[in-house]
Amino acid sequence: MATDKSQPRVGLIFKIGLFSIVALVVIHTALVSYFDKVARAEDHRKSGDLKPEALMNMRADEKGRLATGAMPIDKAMQQIVARGRASASPDIMPYASKDIAPLQGWSKMPGEVPGPMTAEPPRAPAPVLDAGPGSRTDGGEPKGNKTARPDAGRAALPQAT
Repeated sequence: MATDKSQPRVGLIFKIGLFSIVALVVIHTALVSYFDKVARAEDHRKSGDLKPEALMNMRADEKGRLATGAMPIDKAMQQIVARGRASASPDIMPYASKDIAPLQGWSKMPGEVPGPMTAEPPRAPAPVLDAGPGSRTDGGEPKGNKTARPDAGRAALPQAT
């Protein structure tokens, strides 16, 4: 019985394997692009040539109503540009939403809404009148003390004993 004692031809095997892989990738890409082109052509043949008559009629009707209303849209846009948004109508002024539903979250897993979001906006605080640094006899602190006291501004008289 005869045996082959030669080394395997690794270079040839590698070249054939690489050529096979490249050929499969190229064939796959070509077939996918071909079938995609055929499918798009068929879709266009079925629905691409149709004119959306209802949509075109609706757009023409809307354009006619905008041009022939109480104030044509072109004139209204010029008026807003000339006078500004505030003087045109208060209905189109931007304002902060008071809707907290997005903050509450999904009804099955509600979230906590922060207190400041649900409360009315705070009013401006009243101005604090300060007569300057006081002395120890009227409840004032020495000049070197920079910390605020809760009774600042009130006269604290010494107790008579």
